[in-house]
Amino acid sequence: MAKNRFPVWRLIQSELEAEIRSGLIGPGDQLPSENDLAERFAVNRHTVRTALANLAMVGMVRARRGRGVFVEDRPPEYRINRDSKWSEIERQMNAAPSARVLDASERAASSSVGGLLGLVEGTPLLLVESVRGAAPALLIYSYHVLEKARFAGIDAAVRRTGSFTEALAEFGIDQFFRTSTWIDCRMPRTREAEALSIPLDAPVLVMMYVDSDADGRPLLYGNAVIPSGSLVVRIDTL
Repeated sequence: MAKNRFPVWRLIQSELEAEIRSGLIGPGDQLPSENDLAERFAVNRHTVRTALANLAMVGMVRARRGRGVFVEDRPPEYRINRDSKWSEIERQMNAAPSARVLDASERAASSSVGGLLGLVEGTPLLLVESVRGAAPALLIYSYHVLEKARFAGIDAAVRRTGSFTEALAEFGIDQFFRTSTWIDCRMPRTREAEALSIPLDAPVLVMMYVDSDADGRPLLYGNAVIPSGSLVVRIDTL
Protein backbone atom coordinates (compact mmCIF):
# COMPACT_ATOMS: atom_id res chain seq x y z
CA MET A 1 0.00 0.00 0.00
CA ALA A 2 1.11 3.59 -0.64
CA LYS A 3 2.90 5.39 2.16
CA ASN A 4 0.58 7.52 4.26
CA ARG A 5 0.75 9.39 7.53
CA PHE A 6 -2.12 7.28 8.88
CA PRO A 7 -1.63 3.81 10.40
CA VAL A 8 -2.03 1.03 7.84
CA TRP A 9 -4.87 -0.57 9.81
CA ARG A 10 -6.83 2.66 9.57
CA LEU A 11 -6.42 2.75 5.81
CA ILE A 12 -7.71 -0.83 5.62
CA GLN A 13 -10.62 0.12 7.86
CA SER A 14 -11.45 3.05 5.56
CA GLU A 15 -11.36 0.82 2.47
CA LEU A 16 -13.69 -1.77 4.00
CA GLU A 17 -15.95 0.90 5.49
CA ALA A 18 -16.36 2.54 2.09
CA GLU A 19 -17.35 -0.77 0.52
CA ILE A 20 -19.88 -1.46 3.28
CA ARG A 21 -21.41 2.03 3.21
CA SER A 22 -21.72 1.94 -0.58
CA GLY A 23 -23.50 -1.41 -0.46
CA LEU A 24 -20.79 -3.33 -2.30
CA ILE A 25 -20.70 -5.51 0.82
CA GLY A 26 -24.28 -5.71 2.08
CA PRO A 27 -25.92 -6.35 5.47
CA GLY A 28 -25.42 -9.95 6.54
CA ASP A 29 -22.59 -10.54 4.08
CA GLN A 30 -19.45 -12.23 5.33
CA LEU A 31 -16.17 -10.39 4.94
CA PRO A 32 -13.20 -12.18 3.40
CA SER A 33 -11.05 -14.10 5.88
CA GLU A 34 -8.15 -12.44 7.69
CA ASN A 35 -5.75 -14.36 5.46
CA ASP A 36 -7.50 -13.14 2.30
CA LEU A 37 -7.57 -9.54 3.52
CA ALA A 38 -3.93 -9.71 4.57
CA GLU A 39 -3.05 -10.89 1.08
CA ARG A 40 -5.20 -8.23 -0.56
CA PHE A 41 -3.64 -5.37 1.38
CA ALA A 42 -0.15 -6.89 1.60
CA VAL A 43 -0.03 -6.73 5.41
CA ASN A 44 0.08 -9.21 8.27
CA ARG A 45 -2.99 -10.69 9.96
CA HIS A 46 -2.50 -8.60 13.10
CA THR A 47 -2.94 -5.39 11.09
CA VAL A 48 -6.10 -6.75 9.50
CA ARG A 49 -7.39 -7.87 12.89
CA THR A 50 -6.94 -4.32 14.27
CA ALA A 51 -8.90 -2.87 11.35
CA LEU A 52 -11.73 -5.38 11.86
CA ALA A 53 -11.80 -4.70 15.60
CA ASN A 54 -12.28 -0.99 14.93
CA LEU A 55 -15.04 -1.68 12.43
CA ALA A 56 -16.74 -3.75 15.11
CA MET A 57 -16.28 -0.96 17.65
CA VAL A 58 -18.26 1.46 15.46
CA GLY A 59 -20.98 -1.15 14.93
CA MET A 60 -20.37 -1.94 11.27
CA VAL A 61 -19.41 -5.61 11.62
CA ARG A 62 -19.69 -8.41 14.14
CA ALA A 63 -17.44 -11.44 14.62
CA ARG A 64 -19.22 -14.75 15.03
CA ARG A 65 -17.11 -17.35 16.75
CA GLY A 66 -16.04 -20.09 14.38
CA ARG A 67 -17.85 -18.52 11.42
CA GLY A 68 -16.12 -15.25 10.55
CA VAL A 69 -16.91 -11.53 10.45
CA PHE A 70 -20.27 -10.33 9.11
CA VAL A 71 -21.67 -6.93 8.15
CA GLU A 72 -24.30 -5.58 10.53
CA ASP A 73 -27.66 -4.24 9.38
CA ARG A 74 -27.71 -0.80 7.80
CA PRO A 75 -28.36 2.14 10.12
CA PRO A 76 -31.89 3.57 10.16
CA GLU A 77 -32.86 5.92 7.35
CA TYR A 78 -33.74 9.57 7.81
CA ARG A 79 -35.84 10.63 4.83
CA ILE A 80 -35.62 14.26 3.85
CA ASN A 81 -38.98 15.43 2.61
CA ARG A 82 -41.69 17.90 3.55
CA ASP A 83 -42.62 15.90 6.65
CA SER A 84 -39.09 15.29 7.97
CA LYS A 85 -39.09 15.16 11.78
CA TRP A 86 -36.95 13.40 14.37
CA SER A 87 -40.14 11.98 15.87
CA GLU A 88 -40.45 9.86 12.69
CA ILE A 89 -37.15 8.14 13.59
CA GLU A 90 -38.38 7.60 17.15
CA ARG A 91 -41.56 5.97 15.84
CA GLN A 92 -39.55 3.86 13.39
CA MET A 93 -37.48 2.50 16.28
CA ASN A 94 -40.34 2.33 18.81
CA ALA A 95 -38.56 4.86 21.02
CA ALA A 96 -40.13 7.37 23.39
CA PRO A 97 -39.40 11.12 23.02
CA SER A 98 -35.97 11.63 24.53
CA ALA A 99 -34.78 15.21 24.01
CA ARG A 100 -32.54 16.28 26.89
CA VAL A 101 -31.90 20.03 27.03
CA LEU A 102 -28.24 20.81 27.75
CA ASP A 103 -28.33 24.59 27.43
CA ALA A 104 -30.63 27.47 26.49
CA SER A 105 -29.27 30.91 25.72
CA GLU A 106 -30.19 34.15 24.02
CA ARG A 107 -28.47 35.82 21.09
CA ALA A 108 -29.16 38.37 18.41
CA ALA A 109 -30.03 37.22 14.92
CA SER A 110 -27.20 37.40 12.41
CA SER A 111 -28.05 38.56 8.91
CA SER A 112 -27.91 34.98 7.59
CA VAL A 113 -30.02 33.32 10.31
CA GLY A 114 -32.37 36.28 10.40
CA GLY A 115 -32.86 35.91 6.66
CA LEU A 116 -33.72 32.21 7.02
CA LEU A 117 -36.28 32.98 9.72
CA GLY A 118 -37.71 36.06 8.04
CA LEU A 119 -36.43 38.31 10.85
CA VAL A 120 -34.39 41.49 10.77
CA GLU A 121 -30.79 41.36 11.90
CA GLY A 122 -30.49 41.83 15.66
CA THR A 123 -33.87 40.26 16.54
CA PRO A 124 -33.61 38.44 19.92
CA LEU A 125 -33.41 34.67 19.46
CA LEU A 126 -33.43 31.60 21.67
CA LEU A 127 -30.79 28.92 21.10
CA VAL A 128 -31.70 25.56 22.61
CA GLU A 129 -29.07 22.81 22.65
CA SER A 130 -30.13 19.24 23.29
CA VAL A 131 -29.22 15.59 22.83
CA ARG A 132 -31.77 13.20 21.40
CA GLY A 133 -31.60 9.46 20.91
CA ALA A 134 -33.78 6.74 19.42
CA ALA A 135 -31.37 3.96 20.48
CA PRO A 136 -28.13 3.71 22.47
CA ALA A 137 -26.14 3.82 19.24
CA LEU A 138 -28.21 6.61 17.68
CA LEU A 139 -27.69 9.95 19.36
CA ILE A 140 -27.75 13.41 17.79
CA TYR A 141 -26.71 16.78 19.16
CA SER A 142 -29.25 19.42 18.17
CA TYR A 143 -29.32 23.20 17.98
CA HIS A 144 -32.73 24.87 17.63
CA VAL A 145 -32.88 28.61 16.98
CA LEU A 146 -36.25 30.32 17.41
CA GLU A 147 -37.61 33.85 17.77
CA LYS A 148 -37.62 34.73 21.48
CA ALA A 149 -40.78 36.85 21.39
CA ARG A 150 -42.73 34.00 19.82
CA PHE A 151 -41.29 31.02 21.72
CA ALA A 152 -40.13 32.26 25.12
CA GLY A 153 -40.08 29.29 27.50
CA ILE A 154 -39.99 26.58 24.86
CA ASP A 155 -36.84 25.14 26.44
CA ALA A 156 -38.89 24.40 29.58
CA ALA A 157 -41.56 22.73 27.43
CA VAL A 158 -38.90 20.52 25.81
CA ARG A 159 -37.50 19.60 29.23
CA ARG A 160 -40.99 18.60 30.32
CA THR A 161 -42.07 16.66 27.24
CA GLY A 162 -38.75 15.43 25.82
CA SER A 163 -39.99 16.42 22.36
CA PHE A 164 -39.73 19.54 20.20
CA THR A 165 -42.84 18.43 18.30
CA GLU A 166 -44.85 18.32 21.53
CA ALA A 167 -43.26 21.54 22.79
CA LEU A 168 -44.26 23.37 19.61
CA ALA A 169 -47.81 22.05 20.03
CA GLU A 170 -47.95 23.83 23.40
CA PHE A 171 -47.29 27.05 21.48
CA GLY A 172 -50.18 26.39 19.10
CA ILE A 173 -48.09 24.79 16.33
CA ASP A 174 -49.90 21.54 15.54
CA GLN A 175 -48.35 21.14 12.10
CA PHE A 176 -44.99 22.15 10.72
CA PHE A 177 -43.03 21.23 7.64
CA ARG A 178 -39.46 21.06 6.37
CA THR A 179 -38.82 23.79 3.82
CA SER A 180 -35.04 23.60 3.37
CA THR A 181 -32.20 21.23 4.29
CA TRP A 182 -28.44 21.58 3.86
CA ILE A 183 -25.97 18.75 4.52
CA ASP A 184 -22.35 19.24 5.53
CA CYS A 185 -19.53 17.40 7.29
CA ARG A 186 -17.06 18.65 9.89
CA MET A 187 -15.20 17.67 13.05
CA PRO A 188 -17.18 17.83 16.31
CA ARG A 189 -16.93 20.57 18.91
CA THR A 190 -15.72 19.43 22.34
CA ARG A 191 -19.19 19.65 23.88
CA GLU A 192 -20.66 17.63 21.01
CA ALA A 193 -18.02 14.91 21.23
CA GLU A 194 -18.55 14.58 24.97
CA ALA A 195 -22.34 14.40 24.69
CA LEU A 196 -22.22 11.90 21.82
CA SER A 197 -19.37 9.83 23.32
CA ILE A 198 -17.24 10.09 20.19
CA PRO A 199 -13.59 11.13 19.75
CA LEU A 200 -12.73 14.66 18.65
CA ASP A 201 -11.16 13.31 15.45
CA ALA A 202 -14.34 11.48 14.35
CA PRO A 203 -16.13 13.42 11.57
CA VAL A 204 -19.81 14.20 12.05
CA LEU A 205 -22.63 14.75 9.59
CA VAL A 206 -24.43 18.06 10.04
CA MET A 207 -27.94 18.67 8.76
CA MET A 208 -28.98 22.33 8.77
CA TYR A 209 -32.64 22.97 8.14
CA VAL A 210 -35.59 25.36 8.32
CA ASP A 211 -39.04 24.27 9.49
CA SER A 212 -42.12 26.38 8.77
CA ASP A 213 -45.72 26.38 10.00
CA ALA A 214 -48.78 25.48 7.93
CA ASP A 215 -48.93 29.05 6.59
CA GLY A 216 -45.32 28.88 5.38
CA ARG A 217 -43.98 31.14 8.13
CA PRO A 218 -40.50 30.02 9.30
CA LEU A 219 -40.54 28.55 12.82
CA LEU A 220 -37.01 27.50 13.53
CA TYR A 221 -33.53 27.03 12.17
CA GLY A 222 -31.98 23.76 13.29
CA ASN A 223 -28.64 21.98 13.19
CA ALA A 224 -28.48 18.22 13.79
CA VAL A 225 -25.00 16.85 14.51
CA ILE A 226 -24.91 13.13 13.76
CA PRO A 227 -22.01 10.72 14.40
CA SER A 228 -20.72 9.17 11.20
CA GLY A 229 -22.32 5.84 10.38
CA SER A 230 -25.23 6.03 12.85
CA LEU A 231 -27.81 7.24 10.35
CA VAL A 232 -28.35 7.09 6.59
CA VAL A 233 -29.85 10.18 4.98
CA ARG A 234 -32.19 9.44 2.09
CA ILE A 235 -33.41 12.06 -0.39
CA ASP A 236 -36.21 11.06 -2.73
CA THR A 237 -36.85 13.19 -5.83
CA LEU A 238 -40.17 11.65 -6.85
